[in-house]
Amino acid sequence: MDVREIETQKAWEALADQIMAPLPQRWLYGDAAERVGREVKRFCVFDGDTPVALAQVVLRPMFGLHTSLITRGPLFFDIDTATRTTALRGLRRALPKGVKLASPEERLKRLSLSAPPEIAELDLTPSISGLRAQMNGKWRNGLKKAEATRLKVARLEATPVALMPLLQAEKDRQTAGKYRALPPEFTLALQEVAPRSLRLFTALDAQMLFVVHGNTATYQIGHSGPEGRASNAHNLILWEAMQRFKAEGVMRLDLGTLDTAKAPDLARFKLRSGATARRLAPAALI
Repeated sequence: MDVREIETQKAWEALADQIMAPLPQRWLYGDAAERVGREVKRFCVFDGDTPVALAQVVLRPMFGLHTSLITRGPLFFDIDTATRTTALRGLRRALPKGVKLASPEERLKRLSLSAPPEIAELDLTPSISGLRAQMNGKWRNGLKKAEATRLKVARLEATPVALMPLLQAEKDRQTAGKYRALPPEFTLALQEVAPRSLRLFTALDAQMLFVVHGNTATYQIGHSGPEGRASNAHNLILWEAMQRFKAEGVMRLDLGTLDTAKAPDLARFKLRSGATARRLAPAALI
């Protein structure tokens, strides 16, 4: 078994699509991390010519050593437990000396350093009618209410100027301590390195921003004013996004973390859209 550094976006994304990798394990995320001053390494562990594990690593110097962080990884292909253990050992040896941290999808049998987060995911492979049928009744009724007003969803070019009101609202919420997420500055870095991957939708005073990456996509930021809330604009925007992404070949939409303590309304909105909750593994040293 050997660990190879993947140096081209085409090769990396082909591997990432095989395991429907989330945003933090996509090439554009690494490019954005480099844009804000981090070093990035991309490794794939092979057993002969067969890929068994994938890990995009963000490196940060601390006290003369590297801190290696693998967010939402490493990702394993369809392999048994023993092979995973061997692959993880090889990956650990490939990383620079220092602290080696992972917040993986699956438990690594290491000492846990955090509570396991929970995310909401929308499977976009069913038919359009199937997607609508799996919505919670209250959520679907909200969608019908928005549709009855003939409210239109527009897609805007995700320029820095167009993004600024949304990013400012996001920064205000994070500053108020309502939840923790990627800083708005990182979203601007994503816009700089991969502007075509951002999808910005608006209706009335409501907006939602998504990032498309291969056969998966991620909900990034949303905000609604009083008109949007009264008209269930976010229901309509998300439904429009689901249909568009499905047409693009996206198979799964990651709606992000569920925080029922700090953001219970948002958690309900995500789950009632037809999403499924999935608990990830806790952060751990590797």
